[in-house]
Amino acid sequence: MYPKTLRFYMEELKLLSLYGSVAFDEDFEAELSENHEARFEVSMLAQSPDREFTEVFINTELYARVSVAVLFHQLWKQIKEHSILETEEALECGKLFLLELLDSAVNSKDLSKELYKKYSSVHRRKVRVWQMICVLSHYVEDDIVGEVTSSIHICLYRNNLPAVRQYLETFAILLYLKFPTLAEEQLIPIFHDKGMRQQALSSYVFIAANVILHSRQSVQIYHLNQLLPPILPFLTSHHHSLRGFTQLLVHSVLSRLWPTLHPETSEDAVFERRCFQELKDYLAENSDCVRLRVSIEGFLDVFDPNASGTPPGIFSARPEVSDFECVPVSVMERVIEFLNDVREDLRQAIANDTVTIKNEDLAVGEHHKSDESVSEMVKTGQEVLDFQKKITPHRGDSEQALNLNTRGHSGVGDEYISRIISEMEEDDQVFDLALEARLHAAETIKQSRQELIVVASLVERIPNLAGLTRTCEVFRAAGLVVADKSVLQDKQFRLISVTAEKWLPVTEVPVDSVKAYLERKRGDGYSVIGLEQTANSMPLDRFGFPDRTVLVLGREKEGIPVDIIHILDACVEIPQLGVVRSLNVHVSGAIAVWEYTRQQRNQR
Repeated sequence: MYPKTLRFYMEELKLLSLYGSVAFDEDFEAELSENHEARFEVSMLAQSPDREFTEVFINTELYARVSVAVLFHQLWKQIKEHSILETEEALECGKLFLLELLDSAVNSKDLSKELYKKYSSVHRRKVRVWQMICVLSHYVEDDIVGEVTSSIHICLYRNNLPAVRQYLETFAILLYLKFPTLAEEQLIPIFHDKGMRQQALSSYVFIAANVILHSRQSVQIYHLNQLLPPILPFLTSHHHSLRGFTQLLVHSVLSRLWPTLHPETSEDAVFERRCFQELKDYLAENSDCVRLRVSIEGFLDVFDPNASGTPPGIFSARPEVSDFECVPVSVMERVIEFLNDVREDLRQAIANDTVTIKNEDLAVGEHHKSDESVSEMVKTGQEVLDFQKKITPHRGDSEQALNLNTRGHSGVGDEYISRIISEMEEDDQVFDLALEARLHAAETIKQSRQELIVVASLVERIPNLAGLTRTCEVFRAAGLVVADKSVLQDKQFRLISVTAEKWLPVTEVPVDSVKAYLERKRGDGYSVIGLEQTANSMPLDRFGFPDRTVLVLGREKEGIPVDIIHILDACVEIPQLGVVRSLNVHVSGAIAVWEYTRQQRNQR
């Protein structure tokens, strides 16, 4: 290995670290195809010092990244074993590459994004860069630890998907295990910050718990005494994920370290020990807590700080996790999945209980009515309750027929049953007519849609997409355009959209195809209108929408990109009177869709 030479290839090594689907730099690839010398140099960089491990990935896009990870891991092992002459140069090379990747993670336009879709190119690149940063954790020394921890705190505070966040947490744990005095110095103020984001707090609780569990014995009890007390209040958090996550981690810490604590005889110490004993017993025996731990399936026990910063520990070759960047399911994902399942079960149970209670109330009410009062109500046309009519005989009628038969009035009973059957046949006819009318109404809705198409390909958040789907269906828009139609199958989407996607034409147009789509619709006779505040935008209440309109919505927080604004026929903005001067994209879209609808109704 030649660390002095590696210093000149930091940019190429970074590109190799991010290599893969929709992430490889096209200019870099073109340069390699045209320049034989450059291709040879990069192929030398990609050669792995650990051929046995990298052979597992030799025919996959992971090969380049794994080779770079193995290169720096082997270099660190040689530094540790003093088997390399250029020790200082090798250490500086690793530090330089680590700081280069951290700078990209903090400041790069793509890698610093907080809003991105699962499995998107941004998601993949974030995973790749943090996998490599974990491998480089061994290179952190006293001279750069301040800069490194500052970067990791910035990234932990940002919104990130669990697949990315777990690598940030791993890197932070490795840092605090290597520099134990920093744990209390940096983590305790964070736990006392009442404005800290819940997602970030979940990560910091996970980091602190693992620092306690995996510290050297000489500092473990000190970490326990310093870090556990500020974590305990999160057991009462209103945020379900944070509360459940904290319960898991506190139970894990207490169950492992409780026997090692030396009991004190003072009155205060005895009281504290009793409190912790009660807490430990509750977390260990409560049925809900047990169910949560079972759902995790030992995921908390598999974290190994010695392996988590190595290529084999990061680039797992297990089949069940190899489909997406070798990323295992994180503990937080398991907790969220468990809580969502519990919520769904609870909703179903509440719905079933509501139906049962309503049926019981109806049954009790009918039981206490006399035959005469029921007959009188039928004669006068009175109704006690207004509820859905089911195509089944009324319970009161059935009981009355049964009573007539049991009293010996066989002729009257037969006549009554014949009438009931006749009424059922009439109900069947009514049902058929109602079904036919419903189908006709559905067809009429399809044919009478407004000539408004809402383009939401730039919108990323699922709740906003679901809300827009519902809004477009309510106002009979001609269609909705999204970047990825698979979002329609998302559980959260379906809860918000309430089946609106089944009645609304939804078209998939990826972000990079939006401009071409808008040009095509303009060729079809549509006017392309953007909902954006620009220098020349018109107030929404003063703008007259053309009959055939394509309404373009921007990204959350960022709005419509400049290159798309340039091809719009016009921009409209919603007049705002408050201080914030910013509306959610779904709310803005709904207001614009209603204004279009209002104008169309006034023209009739």
